[in-house]
Amino acid sequence: MGSSHATKSCVLILLVALLCAERAQGLECYQCMGVPLGTSCPSVTCSYTDGFCIYQEAEVTEGSQRLKVKNSYCLPSCPDKSENMPSLLPSVKVKTSCCKKDLCNAAVPTGGSTWTMAGVLLFSLGSVLLQTLL
Repeated sequence: MGSSHATKSCVLILLVALLCAERAQGLECYQCMGVPLGTSCPSVTCSYTDGFCIYQEAEVTEGSQRLKVKNSYCLPSCPDKSENMPSLLPSVKVKTSCCKKDLCNAAVPTGGSTWTMAGVLLFSLGSVLLQTLL
């Protein structure tokens, strides 16, 4: 019974340590400029220590035609996030959003960061393992 209790304690401590550990690498952001909205972008590690992932949608109107493109990148600070950021040209509207989680600057929100999913998986495995040791 003593070794079973010690094993449960070790598993619990390991799970807590893994869930609380900070990521070793920097912030991951998607990066691309002026691409159509449906286009996927490659991911890069943000070079700024405390940076933000930025997502922008730009709508350019010329005559009766509208073109929508996106920008995804990393910056050291979050730019003005006004709903329709004024631009130098009146025919351009830009919407900007900022975030600080890995790969959070996608056009469509993802199901969560890989660290969140890994934490949920570790917690589930740990609870199953603890129940089998009871």
